[in-house]
Amino acid sequence: MPSTTNKKKHNPFDMIITILPSSTNFHAVAYNEMKVEKGVATLLEAQNILGLRPEAFTTEKLRQFFMDYSSRNTHIQNAQFHVAVSCKGTEYTHQQLLDIAHRYLKEMGYADEGQPLLVYAHHDTPNNHIHIVTSRVAPDGHKIDHNHEKLRSRAATLKIMEAYTGQRQEPNVNDIAKDALTYRYTSKAQFCAIMESLGYECKDDEEKPMVHLYRNGEELGTIQVQLIMQHALKENKPDDKRRRQLRAILQKYRNLSANKEELAAHMKRKFGISLVYLGRKDNPYGYILVDHKNKTVFKGGEFLSIKELLQFEDAATRFAKIENTIDDMLKENPNLTTKDVNRLLYRQFGTRIHKGTVKWNDQVINLKPEVQEQLYRNNRVEMGLPPTPQQHIVHTPQKPQENHSSRTNTAGNKINNSAGSSGTNREWEVKGGMSMDVDNAETIKRKW
Repeated sequence: MPSTTNKKKHNPFDMIITILPSSTNFHAVAYNEMKVEKGVATLLEAQNILGLRPEAFTTEKLRQFFMDYSSRNTHIQNAQFHVAVSCKGTEYTHQQLLDIAHRYLKEMGYADEGQPLLVYAHHDTPNNHIHIVTSRVAPDGHKIDHNHEKLRSRAATLKIMEAYTGQRQEPNVNDIAKDALTYRYTSKAQFCAIMESLGYECKDDEEKPMVHLYRNGEELGTIQVQLIMQHALKENKPDDKRRRQLRAILQKYRNLSANKEELAAHMKRKFGISLVYLGRKDNPYGYILVDHKNKTVFKGGEFLSIKELLQFEDAATRFAKIENTIDDMLKENPNLTTKDVNRLLYRQFGTRIHKGTVKWNDQVINLKPEVQEQLYRNNRVEMGLPPTPQQHIVHTPQKPQENHSSRTNTAGNKINNSAGSSGTNREWEVKGGMSMDVDNAETIKRKW
């Protein structure tokens, strides 16, 4: 055990969020509904359970709904996402636990508009707790990120409880340092990179061979340099296969990122790999790669030089590539839907089309109108609907007027007969669904 000294007593909050086993047939619905039938649970909230009225909820109908909803992504076998949120005793009410649950779902990527959700409050233990059931499939059909979700779940819980209570929930620095010593590293600098990747700052003692550990500006403990070096390896290099693999990953996600911070976030979220930059924050001279999954630390230069790593594209170049990719896809297959296009966009650029726009690096562009219209028609055909909505227009006889330059349709839209098919009218025809079988001006005059 590391010979660290704590200067701040650990102050844990009595809150636990646990990811429970997944399944293909959504057995969590049956489990929670069984609790409801026994009178020891209640359905606290149901969201986006389309096609089912609450009074018609049954175990089988709810399970079938989630399986049908999840079938929009055929690559996911165990689509159930089941989470328990509990506290010690009655420290939090079920409504407070529900609020915490919504914050948690947002942090974990399960809060997009349209995401189905069931939340049950359980009353069969002395500790208040709730169960959440949803799908690992997002409303647009993509798989919600599950990489390193237990690690992300722990971080999300800490973040939420700090914000919820206004207090810091500090892990025990002894345990953190002890775990860091089990990594494969070769120097004190690499050990400190591990600690930094876990949210701690290391500072050398000016007089003694020890390292001081800080978090949020507050010293939490120390560790002897001798202990650090006792666990260090003489050499630690990746084999050729791992070198090629990590080099390719770094190149791919560099091309999906706008800056080094975004790249580091991608690597941590997707692969559990931390990039710790060395030197000045705005101009690092190198970096260390901390692979948490394999508990291994490497010099970044083994894969990409710092110069190569930081060759990011600007927004204009990135958006141009995205638009060209969409154009090429629709040229090759004019019947693609938004969901089809989004599969490739997310895989290649880490973004998606949403309501006719594409977002990257906090910037947004509107897709070309003709692309939006093509996808709109394809989406309708995919759903078994006509390419454009049909709207029947009823013509009511009117008395002649001196000025026949305009008339009003049943939807209240003015149509300028003398102007022909103006751009404005064409846009309304496509998006509003005006019937193209409209009498011309001379025919209308005869009717009058």
